[in-house]
Amino acid sequence: YQRRVHGVMSQTQESQCTQLIFFDGASPSQKELREALEKGNIETKIDNMKKVIMLHLNGEPQSALTMTIIRFVLPSDDHTLKKLLLYFLEIIDKTDSQGRLLPEMILVCNFIRNDLQHPNEYVRGATLRFICKLKEEELIEPLTDSVVSNLDHRNVYVRRNAALAVFSVYQRFPRLLPDAPEIMERFLENETDISAKRNAFIMLFNCSQERAVRYLRKAIDLDISSSGDIFQLALVDLLKHLCKTNPQEKS
Repeated sequence: YQRRVHGVMSQTQESQCTQLIFFDGASPSQKELREALEKGNIETKIDNMKKVIMLHLNGEPQSALTMTIIRFVLPSDDHTLKKLLLYFLEIIDKTDSQGRLLPEMILVCNFIRNDLQHPNEYVRGATLRFICKLKEEELIEPLTDSVVSNLDHRNVYVRRNAALAVFSVYQRFPRLLPDAPEIMERFLENETDISAKRNAFIMLFNCSQERAVRYLRKAIDLDISSSGDIFQLALVDLLKHLCKTNPQEKS
């Protein structure tokens, strides 16, 4: 289906855009939005956060509201508001014109770290998925320990997303997690959830094929028929790749 975008987005906006949402409503002023976010109840804040996001995505920058949102929305424990806040943080510029992290992002970093340690599994998982979309090394660096610690969480939803986050961080900034392949190899050997195993295996497939092949050889010696379709497909993809690049490995 077609998505219509109002206005012309700047190149910096486009570089941060991970989603497009059509907005066909009246555009409230930033003053109205600010007052609603400062003084409104939870429902009012949710409604106006949606407007802020849609306006920003449709070519009307709302970065001027960042500090207001940090002060009056970020402290909320409402899960819907937290999710909308993550959407907002995805799409705004987090650096200045010289590529330096904006000072207010220090507050955001503390918020993200707290939610990576949140008692609710949904909040942790959503925050880990948000980490996958970050492009700012300076913002990610203080969060790496918290990301890795979620690989040991009791809930599979958290572990699945933690594996994706480790993959994303290592792919973009290997310096921040130099031992990620080793961590994911251990995780793969001990993990029982099929989706989490698949995420870990795909990370090794793309970032450390030697470790992926080592695991594959172990898996072939075992009965992998109960491993689940999605994990078996990942194994098949590696086999096909190996046969193309190293025909002698076919045996």
